[in-house]
Amino acid sequence: MAATSDSDSVIANPLRASGLVDAPAIERGRGYVRDHGGLLSDALLRLQLVKEGDFLRTFAELYSTRFVKAEKLKTLRLDPSLLDRLGVRMAERLRMCPIRWDEGAKDVHVVAAVPLSSSLEPELRQVLGARTVSVYVATAGGVAALIKKAYYQQHDAFEQVTDNGAGPPMSRAVDTAVDESPFDSDEPTAQRPEPTVMVALDQLENPEQVKTTAREDKIPTGEVLAQEPAPGGGSTDGKTVMVNLEALTIATLRRENARYRIAQEFHRRVSLERTVEAMVDRILSVIFELLPADGAAVWLTSGQYASKAKAGDRRIEVPRAVIDQALSSPNGLLAHNALVDERFDRSQSVMMRGVKSVMAVPMRAREKVIGILYVESVSMSAAFTEEDLPLLDAIASQAAILLDNSALVAQVQREVETRASLSRFLSQAAVDEVLSGRMKVNLEGHLEEITVLFADIRGFTNMSAHMRPEEVVRFLNAFFAEAVDAVERHGGIVDKFIGDCVMGLWGAVGAREDHARNAIKAALELVERGARITVKGQALEVGVGINTGMAVVGAIGAQRRLDYTAIGATVNLSARLCGIAAPNEVLITSDTLMRAGPGVIAAPGEAVILKGLDVPIVPYAIRSIAQPLQLNQLAPPRKIGHDTIPALPSPIKPR
Repeated sequence: MAATSDSDSVIANPLRASGLVDAPAIERGRGYVRDHGGLLSDALLRLQLVKEGDFLRTFAELYSTRFVKAEKLKTLRLDPSLLDRLGVRMAERLRMCPIRWDEGAKDVHVVAAVPLSSSLEPELRQVLGARTVSVYVATAGGVAALIKKAYYQQHDAFEQVTDNGAGPPMSRAVDTAVDESPFDSDEPTAQRPEPTVMVALDQLENPEQVKTTAREDKIPTGEVLAQEPAPGGGSTDGKTVMVNLEALTIATLRRENARYRIAQEFHRRVSLERTVEAMVDRILSVIFELLPADGAAVWLTSGQYASKAKAGDRRIEVPRAVIDQALSSPNGLLAHNALVDERFDRSQSVMMRGVKSVMAVPMRAREKVIGILYVESVSMSAAFTEEDLPLLDAIASQAAILLDNSALVAQVQREVETRASLSRFLSQAAVDEVLSGRMKVNLEGHLEEITVLFADIRGFTNMSAHMRPEEVVRFLNAFFAEAVDAVERHGGIVDKFIGDCVMGLWGAVGAREDHARNAIKAALELVERGARITVKGQALEVGVGINTGMAVVGAIGAQRRLDYTAIGATVNLSARLCGIAAPNEVLITSDTLMRAGPGVIAAPGEAVILKGLDVPIVPYAIRSIAQPLQLNQLAPPRKIGHDTIPALPSPIKPR
């Protein structure tokens, strides 16, 4: 089948980035593929839109290796035993042909078509037990011809290859013994399953052949015979492969045991750290001991980010494409060569930084993803294997739990410190509101419209002169307890105690429209509560002053002693009103009365000039306050002097 624009982008993008072809040339090549079949790479070479040398040089630089032209491939002499070890199906599936094997160094050399399969190096290491894999790049047409010549003995295979290295224009050659061309797309073939041959027992000429072979070769218990398919999918008289199930089980258990020990050691070392920053740094350091990574990074959804390079102090940038792939994948992400992996073909950061091997797994804690653990290699393709992915996932799982626990501990510690700090300024209810996020507090200082209340005990000086000190403290604490309850019950905060006076604020924390009304309610309740306290048989009498206006609010004081308070003329006027209030009287200003809303019954007094003020003011004495819906339920007014006020059940005395 013809390559699609999505799959052949791994060919088109590097060529365009190198300036060898432009968009019209790519489109022309794709048109040729649509009309004649074959590969985009072969089409570009066949149409002379790019030279074979330039084409291969581009991809050789991309893969950090060397290239071999088709003319050179024709002259290669290959090792038949090496060809047998790998098999034609594997060669076709991985689009490569083995050319040399060094038994002593465990080094295999192969020539492969571009783009390289992402599973090329891992599979060669696994099948051959190779320590190193040397890959040389060639055109798809050249490699296909080499496979035909080496495995199918088609010595004229290179006659179908053009002088520019292009293969035949059709995806299926009519003169070949291969059932289907392995190069039907430029798409890397990591996901293509290898063809298998299934032979039923009754199809064998001698059904006892398997039993006889096993008996004559004295195969140990637990070993199974498997027939590797012969080249071309013909008879099954290929090489016999013995798999020892017992040895395989032992090897698996050893790997699991090693992984468990690694995980235990990882947890022990990382959990010693107490801060998130130190813990992340330790996680990244341990990763370099467990995996052949050049760089590692932790990306957290909270916005925190940390990276570490194995050599140097460069910052490791996790490509956005990798983050997206890892977040959407339940099992993580593994790419043996990200430069040609279609999942990242539009990622500029991958191309620019030359990232080759990539692994990334999500970090989950409390059933949610808190980040990504990422490792990369820029020096080697297929640096990580399929077995490394579960190991990284195990590390990520432990790291996520440790980081989440550390974040919770830090959050609790911050809340304790914040609560202790705010408790110096605010009521417990206000502190809870601030910590819950429902209320904001600005300690820097700002202008705010507030309502200020001052209340003190009438005749306190004469009363305390005839009392023992402990008695004075006892009844003062009793009064302050009642005052605090009254203020906080109506949404205010107790700012400070000054002698026998208490100062309350509304609107300084979490501004509300009804702060003036709530202050009046608190004042009336405070007067009632004070009357319940008796000293030597005499009830306490309290005077209250309230004012509403603009004031400076913030944390005021020295570094070692701060008060969250309000200052300004509004505060001073409230204190002056408290000073002239009669026993059990609540005096307010016209500003407070206007903002208190309906249902407030107040009597205006004589205009007075208070200390520190240049103009006289008219104080209003509060008689009662009712809910707006209860106005029609007020008792009929009675005449007292020149003022008309309702009958009051409270102990408030008229002036």
